[in-house]
Amino acid sequence: MTSNEMLTTYESLSELTGSMLNAASEGEWDHLAALEQRCRGYVGSLMEAAPLPLNENEQRAKIAIIRTILQNDAKIRALTEPRLHALQQNLHMTRSGQRGVDAYGAQRT
Repeated sequence: MTSNEMLTTYESLSELTGSMLNAASEGEWDHLAALEQRCRGYVGSLMEAAPLPLNENEQRAKIAIIRTILQNDAKIRALTEPRLHALQQNLHMTRSGQRGVDAYGAQRT
C-alpha cells in the first residue's frame, strides 16, 4: 500500500464513520450494523499494511483524519450506549422471567 492509498483508505473510513453517525442519529440500527461491517474491512486492510514513512504533510493529514474518525466514534458511542444498556436490561428481565417459568414449570410436573 502506498502512502496515497493509505490516506485514501483513512478518508474512506472517515466518511464511513460519518455515515455510521448518521445511521445512529436516526436510530437505523440495522444500517449501522451493516456499515460497521464495512468499517471492519477498512480497518483490516490498514492493519495488514506495512508501516509507511510519511512526509510532514501526509502525517498531518493522517492525524486530522484519525481525529475525525475518533470524534465520530465518540458520538456514535454516546448514541448507542443508552440503547445497548436498555437492550441488556430487557435481556436480563427476560432471562429472569424465563428462570421463574422454568422453576414454576418444574414444580408443576
